[in-house]
Amino acid sequence: MDNRARTNHNHDSARILVVDDAADTRLMLSLRLQREGYAILTAGSGQEAIELVNKEGLPDLAVLDIMMPGMDGFVVADELRQMGDIPIIFLSALSDTNTKVEGLNRYAEDYVTKPFAFSELLARIRRVLMRVAPDRTLEPELQIDDRLRINFSQQYAVMDDRQITLTPTENRIMHILYHNRGRVLSPGFLLSKVWDPTRKGTVESLWVHVRRLRSKIEPDPDNPRYVLTVRGQGYCLPQRNQKDREATLMQDM
Repeated sequence: MDNRARTNHNHDSARILVVDDAADTRLMLSLRLQREGYAILTAGSGQEAIELVNKEGLPDLAVLDIMMPGMDGFVVADELRQMGDIPIIFLSALSDTNTKVEGLNRYAEDYVTKPFAFSELLARIRRVLMRVAPDRTLEPELQIDDRLRINFSQQYAVMDDRQITLTPTENRIMHILYHNRGRVLSPGFLLSKVWDPTRKGTVESLWVHVRRLRSKIEPDPDNPRYVLTVRGQGYCLPQRNQKDREATLMQDM
């Protein structure tokens, strides 16, 4: 499975998430879009799609069926939009005007009605990616120190010239720490900023995500230099010129 972050902006390197409960549709789109040079992620349900994005990071574009059991396409679109700014194309047998208007007004860049010609869908995908790609070329990599850079908009880190995809939660944790650099942030503060209020996280889940983040960006995850723990207080990203931090900052378990 492709695990590249969203760094290149021509259509040949774009990652597309295809979500449809019809296996034949998923297979057809996956094969044909791969032939066009795209990297494809597929999911057969809304829940599977959310879990996949949490693991692999946000794609450049999502193509979502609307009528799916469990989480329908509108719910999936809402969940994805809470994770980050991602363009969405709905693909659905629902052709009534009200459904189209709701989809376009609330969630989507475009709406394609089934049955459809692949050439039409491909043209719409290209149009959306061409429109959103120029903005991404302006998004900077922020220097943490001489070894680590992060692009929060595109959700990736570069450690010693090795590119690493961050999940939306890992990205949000690091984003909050970066914008409060040098301050110790309590678990409660991080939970209130990182997790959606309707789906509250726990101290245990925060700890798990911190450990996973460290495993990606720390040269030695057991002796972190970036996401540090102040015993009994919380987490901290030190200032670049902070000295002797080992004397006051203690690592996790």
